Amino acid sequence: MSLSNIIKKRNSKSVFSSLSRAEKKIIRAWCMYDWANSAFFTSIVSAIMPIYFVGLYRDSLGSGFVIFNFQFSATVVWALTGALGTFLVALSSPVFGVIADRSGIKKKLMAIFCISGCLATIMLFFSSYSSSPWLFSLAFYFLGAIGAAGANVFYNSLLPHIAPENLLDDVSSRGYAYGYLGGGLLLLFHLIILVFFDYSDLAIRSCLASVGIWWFGWALWTLKVVPEPEYKKTRKIGISKSIARAVRQIKSTAGEFRQFKQLLIFLIAFVIFNDAIATCLGIAGAYGLDVLRISPETATLTILIVQFVAFPGSLFFSFLAKKLDTKRSLSIAVIGWGLIAIMALGFAPLNLDKHDQYDYQLSYDQNQYVLEFYPTLSETNKNEIEWSNINSDYLDKEFLEIENVNNFIANFDTPDCKFSISVDGGPLDGQNSICDKHPTFLNQNILDQWPNFLRKILWQPLSLNQDTQFLIMGIFVGMFMGGAQALGRSLFAYMTPKSRSGEFFGFFSLSWRSVSVLGPLSYAILAGFYSPRVGLSFLGLQIFIGLYILKFVNVSEGRKVALEQEKAKHIIQ
Repeated sequence: MSLSNIIKKRNSKSVFSSLSRAEKKIIRAWCMYDWANSAFFTSIVSAIMPIYFVGLYRDSLGSGFVIFNFQFSATVVWALTGALGTFLVALSSPVFGVIADRSGIKKKLMAIFCISGCLATIMLFFSSYSSSPWLFSLAFYFLGAIGAAGANVFYNSLLPHIAPENLLDDVSSRGYAYGYLGGGLLLLFHLIILVFFDYSDLAIRSCLASVGIWWFGWALWTLKVVPEPEYKKTRKIGISKSIARAVRQIKSTAGEFRQFKQLLIFLIAFVIFNDAIATCLGIAGAYGLDVLRISPETATLTILIVQFVAFPGSLFFSFLAKKLDTKRSLSIAVIGWGLIAIMALGFAPLNLDKHDQYDYQLSYDQNQYVLEFYPTLSETNKNEIEWSNINSDYLDKEFLEIENVNNFIANFDTPDCKFSISVDGGPLDGQNSICDKHPTFLNQNILDQWPNFLRKILWQPLSLNQDTQFLIMGIFVGMFMGGAQALGRSLFAYMTPKSRSGEFFGFFSLSWRSVSVLGPLSYAILAGFYSPRVGLSFLGLQIFIGLYILKFVNVSEGRKVALEQEKAKHIIQ
């Protein structure tokens, strides 16, 4: 069945329910790919695989290795590998996009990347049977990331072919909603399995492999039902000539962007605010653990909250786009993200006023003190490693004499200490100490005035600790995440010539990935030299800069140019 016979022009009052059964079937099948591949980004990229890889890496290499004074810790190696994979896809996407447009193989290329990614993900199960489990798992994660990123380029390029013009927002939002729900459900299942089997190695590897099976199984629905878009047939040429022609076409397209002025302005705005949004999502866990000192359980629960709240959130922004328009609705979503950044800046641990709120808790027992509670220290954080080494004499002992306790407390005045200690009972009852860099200290720079203010008027009176604050943020992230991503995708598709969707979405991916280092690098530099709050404030500023540029996008003009390009080239089917 040809798409031209299925997808028909409709008036502005059309809704999804007015589509034919064939149209609905194709759209649902397209959306199901979001349901399928979101499991990779949720369980593999974000939740389970990073923790598993860090464990494998530390078992083999400890804290890592140093090259040119740069520490390659587990988290650094993990982040660099994922970034390299997606960047390689971004570089090749425009070339593949042109070839797909000219050869009618959008779905075929999507299938190749998808199946490759699925197989690589399934192979993660066999990591423990290799001589170097960390390297084995890293290699197949790298291949999986390439497969996931590559398939998404061509999956997105199918959007303008399967959805009527006036339903681009609706369909794009539905796709993201399906993805959040599917990824969240599988992650929930994974967590149940892991808890039931006490996070055994076999259980972890089985969960990882199940992502590949889930991804492939549901993707078959998409690949079977969604038709290959029609294209203008040309004389067949070899692969090398196709690549050469694609490169020439890319150069030509780059020169054409003067004609696509509105699309270019939107692309600039999108990559700026989306880079900041992606960075916020990427550093959220580290920010919560390091700055707010939330528990790992809270971090995991927040991921689930984000997924399930994002499902209705995406559908809401689709509804909003119908009532307003795509650009205004997208602007609201971006404003929401800016407010999230401001809200996150205002999070702060409550003042310590109870014994059980301190990081290290000592209790008196039979003329000696027992360290009844202490935090888990990072094996890759340099300051925490040094702290552990300095205090190993106290941390490794089952009982501490009064002299030992006094010496231990004295170490909480050392530079770079981020912890607190409290003593309950015995001669030292009531003694406590809080390090100068403990998260509760909020007078280190001008930005600390904001969380200090909120703590006085909101967090402390309502007894909302940092874990609760972080969970609240997860709700708001879920509300706005789907809107920014889905409407950004549909708005780009709206201003793109349908017959060149592969080429343009290739540029979309290249632009996005090429600048994706800006946000993380800026945050890392500012957080390192000043504080994490300074780094987060820059991301908030970046979001509002992107929002300001978005203001100058004339969507109607952008759509007009896209239609004129179609007509001029005689490509309309």
